[in-house]
Amino acid sequence: MSKLSYRLSYYVLYALFAITLVVLAMFYFSGFDRMVGEFNDPVHTDTLLYLIYGILGLCIVVTLVAAVIQFGSALADNPKSAIKSLIGIIVLAVLMVVAFSMGSDEPLVLPGYDGTDNVPFWLKITDMFLYTIYILFGVTVLAIIASSIKKRLS
Repeated sequence: MSKLSYRLSYYVLYALFAITLVVLAMFYFSGFDRMVGEFNDPVHTDTLLYLIYGILGLCIVVTLVAAVIQFGSALADNPKSAIKSLIGIIVLAVLMVVAFSMGSDEPLVLPGYDGTDNVPFWLKITDMFLYTIYILFGVTVLAIIASSIKKRLS
């Protein structure tokens, strides 16, 4: 089974590399479509963005499915340990709620922007994701430093 999953992930990885290289080549070498303000707009900007959205969506789906499968198998083997594994998700949810409450709902002054996304809800969501990324990055750096110090002291 592990050999099959390894081969499958190997082929998917190289297929994604190939698709990404083709789309990047299309983006960089196919010319420009129109001027957007003072900048040129490459012809395949939308193609590149859709590829990024697709890969991000695929990563999210695969991660969630793998987490559910792992939780289900852990629940069957050791229910107490499986329930403890939910602590990380609960802490992340609390962190996101706190980050959402910290976010600003003041509309931004954006010259030339007439869109509908400069509203309090989306501004707070954006701040929530930014604050969550900053905090998780800081925790990661602290964990690396702490594990390095612990390793030196042991």
